[in-house]
Formats: sequence, C-alpha cells, structure tokens
Amino acid sequence: MKLSDLLEAAGPGPLRPVHLVNGGLTPINDVVIVDSACPPAAGQVILAVGLQLDTPAGRALIAESGATGAAAVVFRSTVTVNAVPGDTRTSVLLADAHIGWAQLLLLLRTLTSAAQDETATEFPDHPIPSSMHGLAEAIAVMVGGSVVLYDRAHRVIAYAVQGHEIDTVRRDAIIGKRTPEQWIKRFTIDRSAYQTFRNPDEVVRVDSYEEMRTRLRIAIHAGGEILGEISVAEGRQPLTSEAEEALKRAAALAAPFMLRHRIAEDTGRTAREQMLRGLLEGSPTLATHAINSGLDPHRGLTVVGFAVRTQDRTDATSAEVFTERLIHLLSLQVHSLDPAAGVLSIDGAYYAVVPALTPASHEQLVGRLRPALDQLHRLDIDTCAAVGRRATSLAEVPLSRSDVDDQLLVLARRGGSGVIGTKQQLWADLTLLPAERAIAAADPDLTEHLRRLTAHDQRHGTEFVKTLRTYLEVFGSTSAAAEQLVLHPNTLRHRLWRLAEISGIDLDDPAQRLALHLQLRAGSLPDELQP
Repeated sequence: MKLSDLLEAAGPGPLRPVHLVNGGLTPINDVVIVDSACPPAAGQVILAVGLQLDTPAGRALIAESGATGAAAVVFRSTVTVNAVPGDTRTSVLLADAHIGWAQLLLLLRTLTSAAQDETATEFPDHPIPSSMHGLAEAIAVMVGGSVVLYDRAHRVIAYAVQGHEIDTVRRDAIIGKRTPEQWIKRFTIDRSAYQTFRNPDEVVRVDSYEEMRTRLRIAIHAGGEILGEISVAEGRQPLTSEAEEALKRAAALAAPFMLRHRIAEDTGRTAREQMLRGLLEGSPTLATHAINSGLDPHRGLTVVGFAVRTQDRTDATSAEVFTERLIHLLSLQVHSLDPAAGVLSIDGAYYAVVPALTPASHEQLVGRLRPALDQLHRLDIDTCAAVGRRATSLAEVPLSRSDVDDQLLVLARRGGSGVIGTKQQLWADLTLLPAERAIAAADPDLTEHLRRLTAHDQRHGTEFVKTLRTYLEVFGSTSAAAEQLVLHPNTLRHRLWRLAEISGIDLDDPAQRLALHLQLRAGSLPDELQP
C-alpha cells in the first residue's frame, strides 16, 4: 500500500497532506506513535503525539524520519503549509483536530491491514469498493440477498437490493433510512436480531417472524468497538451455511469502510456537540458557529432538558448504543420544533437547544413537547422534560440550562414520568432550592439535632426521622401525620415527645420547625448538587 492509497482510503476528513514526497508513492508498512526509544524506520507513518511541527522537537522528528525513509509524519492541524520546509524528505500530514490520536491510529492500521487482507480479493474480477454503497453491492454479491448496512443507532448507511424481492420491513427501513421503531422494540424484547452486539463475531440467523424473510446479521467491529451491522435478507435462494461464512468475510471487509464512515460522522458530530456545549456554558468563542447553525442567542434560544428513567445497562457497549439511539430519537422530536435545534448528552442528562424567536413560541413549547414524550413512552422510554427560560443573549443560555437542571431535580424527587416541568408549575420547590443548598453547605454543627435522630434510628431501628419529616410536611397536624404513618394519634404524640427528648428539638418553636424542614429537604439533595 502506498501513502496515496492510504490517503484515498481514509478520505478527506481525517488527514490532509501539506507536503507530499514523490507524489505520495512511498510504500507504507506500519503506523506507529512516536517513541524516543524507537527511532523512525522505513515505510512507517508516524503519529507525532504531543509534538508540534513548528518546534525544535517537531522539526527534529521530520529530519530523522526523512533520513530513515519513513513514509510520513502526522501532526495536529495547528500549523500552516508555510511551516513545512521545502526540502523536507518525508511527507507531512495534518490530522483533523476533532479526531483522537487513538481513533486515528485504529483507522490507519485497519486500512493498511485491509489492503493486504485476503477478503479484499474475494472477487478478483471486481475492484475494491470505493464507497459505502459499493460495499453493500459487493456484500450482496458475496452473500446473496438484499443487504442493508446499519450504524449503531439502527440508521441505514447504505443498501443493495440487486433485483431481490424484499419484504415490507426492509422496504420501510430503506425508505425511512432507519429500522422502524416497532421492530427495534420487538427485536430488543425478543433478544433476537440485536444479539450481534453481544456476540460480534457470530452470525445471527433471524427466521422466527412471519412478516419478515429470513435474515443473517453480523456486527462490524474494529479494535474492540462495534461500528454497525450488516443485515442480509433472503432473496431468490436460501441463505445457507456457505452464506454465513461469506458474511463473516464480508464483515472483515466492511470494517475499514465503517470505521472511516464513523470517524467522518464523529468529526461532524463532535464539532456540533462542542458548539452546543459552548452555548450551554456561554462560551463566546463558539458563538459564530452557533449563529451559522441557526442558533442565534440574540434572536432567542431555550434549553429543554430530558431525564430518562431506564433499566441499568452494565454493558458499556449497550449503554453507548442506547445513548446514541436516544439522542437520535430526541433529535427527530426537537427537529419538529425547529430544524436548527440540537441535542447532546452531558453526564447522563440530555439537553436540547431550541430556537424561541418570540415569547409566544417559548410558551408553546410545553404543548409541542407532549407528543415527543408520548412517542418515547410508546417505545418503553420513560422520560421527564423541563423547559428553561427564553435566553436573548449568550450569557443567558447557561441560566436557561440552570433552570432545566433545577426543574429536573424537583421532578426526580416527585417521581413519575411523562411530566413536563416549567418554572411556573414548580415555583415553590424552585424557590426553596437555593435555601436548601445554602443549608447543605452550612456549619455541620447546625445539623446536630438531626444527626442525633439519624444515629438513633440506625442503632435501634426506629423511624424518628421519617416521623419528623411526615409531621412537618402535614403542617404539624397530628391526625394527618398519624394517618400517613398508620399510627394511633396517641402513639404519634408519644413518638414526637420521645424524638424531642433525644434530639433536644422544641417542636413548639416555629423557627426550629422551619429550620428542621429545610434541613430535611437539603439532606435529600444529590451529593453532586450540594455546594
């Protein structure tokens, strides 16, 4: 494989040549990370991790690489063409700033390995595919049957029918550019088609659905990361064991193509996520990008937050796949509000930045979000949403996000799902939150009374803290508290007297009652939200 072949295979996104020696015809045999203990060798592509071209160390690496016949040195895209001397004897490439070094190393090594892979010569009369659709066509020839290439969020990347009859499920996936939601749900519940994520090297045969022709599915993976799937639907001939073996070879052939596609997608997604994150943080450096994307703070923006209640996903891959799928679903929903709206995930919460050009459009958001939550509920994804204030400047966008975070905290305390929170609905709890946070950060000695009760409950199995909380929440009504606790009123009175005796609390003092109630509320704050 020559350097020019590698650049063509990688595509224009990840790498950009700024100085090519011999027109890029230098043979390459390995991709390595720069290591002071291992000098450059002939044919290597060297990733200059931690080095800058316009520094003595960077220039020394280029000189040494040229002297030993290394094919190329790759730097971050922070230099200009003029920074490369004209007499440089090795090619110099620039890596896109949004691509991690580990990801780039995996891509380049996968591409160089694939160039020598036996699967690349599966059909010597056909050229190696140059596009995702070409890849789908090649797999259809190898395996027999209509082919769909999916990414991890079940979106259709490419397909090939080649005259085979297709069922309605395949037709709907191709037309809608995604597996229909009812089938995603069905496959997930049945643990059928998506077993590819658990057994990435095995072919999964799906033949138990009357509405669907037999499928063969296999994951596409590289470097331990699942990139997507190949789904082959039975066509004119049955899918035999030979077809399964051919599909395994096809998955190996597909890996570099899917990796290149994934990195290109990641590059664009990362840039947009950085822009959205910058808006949420009020970063002025990304304001121009946001405006060009249709998210102009000065024309009005609103942050919408989503809290998702789902089953724990201990498997890292399934959790990551679920996050990608949910971001895609939420993106579809918020794009119906405005095509410029964007969604990202931060620390398990999901945020959408939505244009709100007028106060009236902001007020209509709650009603327009209801169908989105109903749709997610039908997919067994229970969600709460919160709408922040309308921001009319960059500095106000973080305040809108803060509104959302506080509302989601209140909704989490209340439990339930399918609720859309606003400041107007949750004003009482939101009013108390600053006081609760201040109390949580106050002198620990001020909580001595509650700590005594908590310690007693832990030692003796009593429920004094629960009793006190219930009593205060019903405004000191003995009958109402006794009913909630399923106690006789006299039993409750004795328990209140006893907890006052243990802790030193005076429940006849209104200031103490208020302070205790706030302390109890502050104690229920998540640790990460306490000052």
